[in-house]
Amino acid sequence: MTRDEWVEVCGAVLEAEGIDEFHPLEICDVGRAVGQTVLEAPQLHLIPHAIKLCRVLCDLRAAVRPMPVLVNSWHRNRLYNYFVGGVTQSMHLTCGAADVTKVGFTPAEVADILERHPDSDQFGIGRYKSFTHIDVRGMIGRPAPARW
Repeated sequence: MTRDEWVEVCGAVLEAEGIDEFHPLEICDVGRAVGQTVLEAPQLHLIPHAIKLCRVLCDLRAAVRPMPVLVNSWHRNRLYNYFVGGVTQSMHLTCGAADVTKVGFTPAEVADILERHPDSDQFGIGRYKSFTHIDVRGMIGRPAPARW
């Protein structure tokens, strides 16, 4: 699927779901290259996972407005994931994980906000030096919660 096709297809789903705070290229920046590897669009059956994560990230954005949530990495295909150092069974492969920052907040503060979310028992939350990992593993059939 081309970049334009991804934007059209995913954009239509986001619009139908009433999600206007995220752009399809935040979910998957189709065509982004790392070395010789190019990020490919996710399979369409994974879009519902992205919608679940969008809703959580919308809650994060709303937690302390107007500060935005910036997405560093969301969907990754297997080869792209390998080249960026992702783990073999990464939740990024499912469209159900994102590495994010929130302007004006430390990664630890972002993780703390996510811990207070009513569905936090369904999340994977990773605290890193420069970003926070959030995934919706329990919402898509993986064991949850997970913390690191």
